Order: sequence, then C-alpha cells, then structure tokens
Amino acid sequence: MKRFVLSVDGGGIRGIIPAFFLSELKKVLERNGVKRPYHQIFDIIAGTSTGGLITLALTVPLYKKSDGDLYDINGGVYAEQLPELYKMFGNRVFPGNRNRVRKIIRQIFTSKYSPDPFRTVLREIFKNHTVKEALTNVLITTFDMKTMQPVFIKKRPLNAGGDTDPDFYMVDAALSTAAVPTYFPPVYTSRIDKFDDSYCLIDGGIFCINPAMSAFIEARKIFPDSSEYIILSLGTGNQKEEYKTDKMRNWGFFNWIAPWLGVPLITAVGEGQKISTNHMLKKLPQVTLFRFDIDLGSEKAGIDDGNTENIEYLLAKGREMWNGNTVQINKLVRLIAQGKRGDGSFVSLPSV
Repeated sequence: MKRFVLSVDGGGIRGIIPAFFLSELKKVLERNGVKRPYHQIFDIIAGTSTGGLITLALTVPLYKKSDGDLYDINGGVYAEQLPELYKMFGNRVFPGNRNRVRKIIRQIFTSKYSPDPFRTVLREIFKNHTVKEALTNVLITTFDMKTMQPVFIKKRPLNAGGDTDPDFYMVDAALSTAAVPTYFPPVYTSRIDKFDDSYCLIDGGIFCINPAMSAFIEARKIFPDSSEYIILSLGTGNQKEEYKTDKMRNWGFFNWIAPWLGVPLITAVGEGQKISTNHMLKKLPQVTLFRFDIDLGSEKAGIDDGNTENIEYLLAKGREMWNGNTVQINKLVRLIAQGKRGDGSFVSLPSV
C-alpha cells in the first residue's frame, strides 16, 4: 500500500509560497474527484517553523459549520484559506519595514519581536486544542535549549509510540517551532500531561529546516509494511545571498550572526541541510519524492517582511513555482487520485 507524506520547510512569512501551492493543488485534486481535506489525503504531515504552522492549521480539529468560514467542513483550516492566514500574519505579526532601524537595533540586544501579537493570532486559529487532537499524524520540529536536544512534537498512533509522546497545546507548538533566534524569544513551556517536565524551545530550523527526512522516518515507523512512500516536500524559496571571501575574511562574531546579512551561519546550515535531505531521499528505493521550490531575489523576501508589496511578490513566486512544474505536479495528482479514489481517470491542471 502506498503512503502519502506532506513536508513543509521553514521560512517565516515566505510560508505563503507553499500555502499558495497547497491551495492550488487542492482545487486540482477536487477536479479529479479527490474532495477530501489534506488530513485525509496525507498519512503524515510534517513542518518546521512556518511549515509547522501549516501542519497544525491543516490538522486542527475545528469545523466550518460551528467554527467559522476559515475551516473546512471536514476539519482543519480550508486549504484555499492558507494564503489569507499569511496576509493576516503580515498585518499583525510582521508589519513590514515600519520602525525598521529601531527593530534592527533592538535585535542586537534582544529578540526583534514580542511574541504577544503572534500568540494572540495563534489562539484565534487553534483555540485550546492540543497536538494529540490533530486530525492525522503530525511531526513538528523544535530544539530544546535546556537539554541541547532536538524535540519532535508528534501526534501518532499509540502502537507506534504515541503513548509516550509528550503533548502540547497547538499554540505553544506553533510558537516554539517558529521561535527563530534573534527574531522571537525562546518558548518556555511544559507538556500538558506532566507540568513538571518543562522545555525551553526554539525554532527547529536550526537543525532541520527541511523536515522531509524526519517525516519519512516517522512514516516508516507508523506504516512499516508500506510498499511506497510518496513525499510532497515544499520549500519556501531560496534566497541566495552572495558572500565573498574578500569581505568575509575579517568577519567576527557579529557578522556571522548578523540579521542584516541574512544570519549567514544559520543560513549556511539550513541550505546545507535542505540540499542533503533532498539528495538522500532521492536515493532511497521505496521513496518517490516530489520536491518543489523557487529562487528568490536577494533584496526581497525577508522572512519577517509582511508588507503588502512583499506579500504580492511572494504570491507571484508561488505562481511561478506552480506554473513551472506542471509535469511533476500532474504526476503527483495522478498518484493521489489513484491512491485515494482507486481509478485511472485524470484531469490535468491549468496554469494560474
């Protein structure tokens, strides 16, 4: 039996790129008779940072009839509403270049943003639901600064280890996976079922910006008898900075972690991890990998630039990523339609 895995990278406000992709994919799947929400299509959904937000949004147990138009009638945020969430994040959490100089100065000494507006928005989306209430298997990456160990926040079956997994409120999980160092403070939280077991969590992107390999390993644990693992892995855009030796030779501590230089150390670790993950997954015999990403301009698309101009630029990049991969997307849609509906009929996708 084939199993389907969705994995979404980290990238802050650039999460609107995979959000747009998923909204378009949902329309094409519906034209092919697959009218289920994503939590009924993918056997596990994984995300880092902004990808973790998308993971939780697609699996939160809230329903349209009782909880408003944001949610699918079968549960989870409606796929077509995902880009609208990022417009809301832009307006309320990442207000563009307002007070830019003051924020950069603040970022040298403390976190650039207060987590309070972010937490308020997340409460509106996830209410008081917990990760173990998610509507399918999920995996969200974070890192615990108390123990200096990765923490994978999971919802999985009891017979696959779910009985031992710590549970967290979805709001805390979302804040933790998105707590990018220098942008947001660490999240001090405890597991719901054991309040004396506390954590100091930061963005999982510091070790796993592309969680596709972690998602695959978890899928193997949950579904060990699967004949094939079909992985949809979505990037948030590649922002290529040009670092030259003649400038870097005199860099010190602040240069390597400077946000105004793109936090070169973290960027290098993240890019390396993304590339190595894709390379390894392509070599595994039971894996069929569909990886979609797009190059971004070096002077645009900051992870915290939520102004209208940047949002529109990122949406345009999402369309470019969609329109530039029609052959592969058609293959993916055909596999999902066959796997979830059981016949061979197929309607190809249009450009947007």
